[in-house]
Amino acid sequence: MKGKGKSHGRKDSVIVVAGEGDFDRKVLWHLIRAFRPDTKIVNIRDKTSLREADKELTPRIDRLRKLAQAASVRSELAGIVVHVDLDLVNEEKYEEVRRRISAELRKHFACPSAVALAAFEMEAWLMQFPAAFAKVNNSWILKAKYQKGCDLTKIHKPKERLKEHAWTPPYLESDAPRIMEKAFSQDGKLMRPDGKNRSYEEFISELAGW
Repeated sequence: MKGKGKSHGRKDSVIVVAGEGDFDRKVLWHLIRAFRPDTKIVNIRDKTSLREADKELTPRIDRLRKLAQAASVRSELAGIVVHVDLDLVNEEKYEEVRRRISAELRKHFACPSAVALAAFEMEAWLMQFPAAFAKVNNSWILKAKYQKGCDLTKIHKPKERLKEHAWTPPYLESDAPRIMEKAFSQDGKLMRPDGKNRSYEEFISELAGW
């Protein structure tokens, strides 16, 4: 009689996350987990910069493919997520960069892909969840102009806008993963965004479509 348990021929699934910074990748870990709670998520620690790659985009994506293969060895690569900060407020440039990177990912990866092209920076995504800031520190109250339907896609340098709140202690980039974690309720459900951000919405839509 064969013993019960996991088949030796079946591989575990893994989603690989790449990007420009460790804190941004950790923020994405929480978002991905909401959609794929049973899939292992692995962060590639090497910095992956794609926004201004231009002619270097194809070789950089190919290098990313090799890194993803190494990170998912003995597992099935179930998805690739790439974080990129747009670092500007420009709808035309946003669409061009997203289209170019998405096309290259589809060309090099057989698995689903998602581009976390944060406009302007990842902080503009976090600012959609003002209650999460207060959960990290009860004195961190976002200014009213950034709440109640604010289009955070159009906020220039959101990291600087957070510093202007003059909180004690001040917001640091290292706080970003904790804020994203607090955007989930005790039952694991993601809060409804208070503001809006096109780049966040398109990323979430990609994840949901896997």
